[in-house]
Amino acid sequence: MDVQRYISSGIIESYVAGLATDQEVRELMAAIAQYPEIKAAADAVRLDMERYIIMQSVPPPPTVKDRIFQIVNNEGVDTVVPVTGSTSASLMDEAYAHEEEPAKVISAARKWQWVAAAAVAGLITSIAFNVTYLNTSKEWKGKYEALLVDQTKVLAQNEVYQTQLKESDNMLAMMRSPEVKAVRMFTASKDRPNLLATVFWNPKTKDVILTVNNLPEPAADQQYQLWAIVNGVPVDAGVFEMGDTAKGFQKMKAIEGAQMFAVTLEKKGGSPTPTLTAMYLAGKVSS
Repeated sequence: MDVQRYISSGIIESYVAGLATDQEVRELMAAIAQYPEIKAAADAVRLDMERYIIMQSVPPPPTVKDRIFQIVNNEGVDTVVPVTGSTSASLMDEAYAHEEEPAKVISAARKWQWVAAAAVAGLITSIAFNVTYLNTSKEWKGKYEALLVDQTKVLAQNEVYQTQLKESDNMLAMMRSPEVKAVRMFTASKDRPNLLATVFWNPKTKDVILTVNNLPEPAADQQYQLWAIVNGVPVDAGVFEMGDTAKGFQKMKAIEGAQMFAVTLEKKGGSPTPTLTAMYLAGKVSS
């Protein structure tokens, strides 16, 4: 059941006003028993109607009340003795006097007009409540969906961190191996002083790990490329990143039988052959 649509249908107001059919009453009773929201809405409409009737009602004059009780207490007796001691004529005059004030006399028709007005007021209140509830529901739904998006981003970022952490642990374990050679690459040109990077190479497993100590940031369309010199021939060991990534360790391509490592600046994505005039770093593998 669409609870909010049922609440706003007007059946609750009809029930409270006594205008609902037997079938509607049975349905409403079942819904109230099953859904707390419908019960709360029915209680609210009933309370609004009671407050409205009480607010609009005008108490009858005390003499009329006494007259009614006298008639009830003396039911079946033809003669009615005035409670206040006044004559029948005075009571008739008083009754006619009150008939001249119709705003103070509550007739059955007038009372049902109030009931209908209260039902309309309750319906308006219910609609306003539902609009407010719908807007609030949409607002919280939007916040919930935003939280889900943030959670997805956090989980994805966490997976990236976990992968990077695992790779870093593997790299550190590899670098601790006694078979690993640390090759320090220094400035290859006097025009570019104080440059430094280090290659950790395991000749047995062929693993290569690079860490950049000092290199200038390249242009957006350029990228540094690592080379291994194997029997006098440059072998591509892969391009590498700069920025925050350069502060850590980067795994490069596997290399076998290297005698030397070097770094050149190439177009973004790398080059099949090194640009010797753009060589930034070079270092020999210790024997």
